[in-house]
Amino acid sequence: MITFLEHLGEAGLGKVDSRQELWHAIREKPLKKRHVIFISDKLGVQQKDAADLIGMSVRTFQRLEKTADLTPAASENVVKLAELYEVGLRAFDDNTESFVNWLTSPIPALNNERPMTLLSSNLGIDLVKDELLRIEFGIY
Repeated sequence: MITFLEHLGEAGLGKVDSRQELWHAIREKPLKKRHVIFISDKLGVQQKDAADLIGMSVRTFQRLEKTADLTPAASENVVKLAELYEVGLRAFDDNTESFVNWLTSPIPALNNERPMTLLSSNLGIDLVKDELLRIEFGIY
């Protein structure tokens, strides 16, 4: 079972046991704006910056109803952010405050970038996730 989906609240995707099932599920039933808001709150992202996380203009994001469907690509980004959140909690021993502080601090291993600034692209999410895995497993 894919456990990181719990970080999206009630995603309404049903029982999803594999990434392939998840891929199909978000195409059949895309995530909603409320899921972006839910994960953004957990990551400490302000509402106005949440749009950037899914590749959408702020104005377009603001006009969306909370129950509006996201595109499949935006849904995938939200899922990746939920997975990143779970990895971050593990790396920081379930200390949300430490994890969120880390996201907003310059990290030498990321060329002194703040991880939060990298979360608007799949590659950036992967870079941050890789660094969190290094922290989790003590590889510096």
